[in-house]
Amino acid sequence: MIKNKYLSFLLIAGLMLTACSSDDTVVEQKTLEPGKTYYLTVDATKGSDATTRALTLSGSTLTASWATTEHVYVQGTLVSNSSKFWFEGTIQPQTAGTTTRLNGAISLPTGWQYSSVDEAIGSPHILNLQFPRSGALDYTGQKGTLADIAANYDYARAEGVRFDIKSDHIEGVTSASFENQQAIVKFTLIDKVDGTTKLSPTALTINYGSGTVSLTNIPAATYSTNGDGILFVAIPGFSNQTVTLTATVGNDTYTYTTSSTKTFVNGKYYEIGVKMTK
Repeated sequence: MIKNKYLSFLLIAGLMLTACSSDDTVVEQKTLEPGKTYYLTVDATKGSDATTRALTLSGSTLTASWATTEHVYVQGTLVSNSSKFWFEGTIQPQTAGTTTRLNGAISLPTGWQYSSVDEAIGSPHILNLQFPRSGALDYTGQKGTLADIAANYDYARAEGVRFDIKSDHIEGVTSASFENQQAIVKFTLIDKVDGTTKLSPTALTINYGSGTVSLTNIPAATYSTNGDGILFVAIPGFSNQTVTLTATVGNDTYTYTTSSTKTFVNGKYYEIGVKMTK
């Protein structure tokens, strides 16, 4: 009887150990449900040289801060095939300043299935954040003023924001550092013939390597705001490229090409005087 009881005890203990071992190998699948609202909170800062919207010019320095009216868009990446998509909804700065807390409601678009295994076993969820719009960055349609850039073209992204999914909410979100995706340039355009006459074109094209930024319909109000011959332009950063400017002034075309290659760094602000010939 004693032996039988001992054997029974060993069998029960073995079953318990087997059950525990099985539980340890279970992988919990975490899934965001399409159409369901989730609240996302992210502590956000800017990169060391980055400028954001709400731009102001003080002397030769361009300063910036978060504005509570801004909308930050949330991009996800499917674990299954690495395709990217934009969540519906946006998150907004809760305070103005150089740092802020972004908060808002987002949801997975209907038809998308976004899931991965638990972060604890090495497959965390990743988000990218971008403002002021979702989708591809578009620098067409600029009016040449700082206010226009601040409202429509001062793009910034924060990539690799990690988070975890629980049954009914998002948590464990890491902080986000935003980096601008363009340089901002203040051009002062001058007629090279006399070296003093300011040129106020209705159109300006900037070519750099294979890249182009065009201001195709500059209103007269731009120069009332900036002063004669002055244009502010957002340009995606580039390295070691020859730059050519082409300006339309009335019926005349003025051009300028740099004598050496130039570099514009994303997040930097430049003031450049250009003497153009027709």
